[in-house]
Amino acid sequence: MLVYDWLLIQKLIASIVVGYLLGSIPFAHMAARLKGIDIFTTGNFQAGTANVFWNISRRTGLIVFICDVAKGSVSVLIADLLGIPPYLLVIAGAAAVLGHWKSLFTGFKGGDGMASLLGVTLTITPMIAIPCILVGFATVIISWKSTFRSATGIASCFSLLMFLSFYIKTDTNIAIGLTLLATLVLFHNLIIKKRIAGHSPEDDLDNLDVTEEPATLESEA
Repeated sequence: MLVYDWLLIQKLIASIVVGYLLGSIPFAHMAARLKGIDIFTTGNFQAGTANVFWNISRRTGLIVFICDVAKGSVSVLIADLLGIPPYLLVIAGAAAVLGHWKSLFTGFKGGDGMASLLGVTLTITPMIAIPCILVGFATVIISWKSTFRSATGIASCFSLLMFLSFYIKTDTNIAIGLTLLATLVLFHNLIIKKRIAGHSPEDDLDNLDVTEEPATLESEA
């Protein structure tokens, strides 16, 4: 038992390190640099999908979104391959989100982590995550004019996830872990919003809710 526990701890540490390093890959920052733009002095000052989408190009923003989702997903898949139990996979996902927040490659600056959280959730529990995420997006769209549209979207998504986990053969510990991670992401975004309120007061709780499009965008042709 002690040998097994020690091996599990070693694997867990490895999955955390790998998750953090993957999460640290600054796709938004790299995409902006290719266009000669500093993402941290542009738009809402975050290395996230929406900032790239609105201030560089929509095509590039979509690519960044897919890459950021993949960071969370691949982190979980690697942890699973290492033999991490399902109820602990969220730890590897959390490491990826942390890497996105505090990237090792950008002076510990980053984005909100929403896309990486999406990848983590879809990979750990895809069967119930898909309808929950759709409900979350629908809630955001319905409450688009509300300042708290992101909060309501996250709340509806993960409340439904918790509810469904009790009625579908899913480990409730997984749902609890994902909900706790989502709560941390939400609070992190609240802190970011407070810090940049004096610069971009129209920003919502996360990058995905930027509603004000700049006057000019790079041609999508």
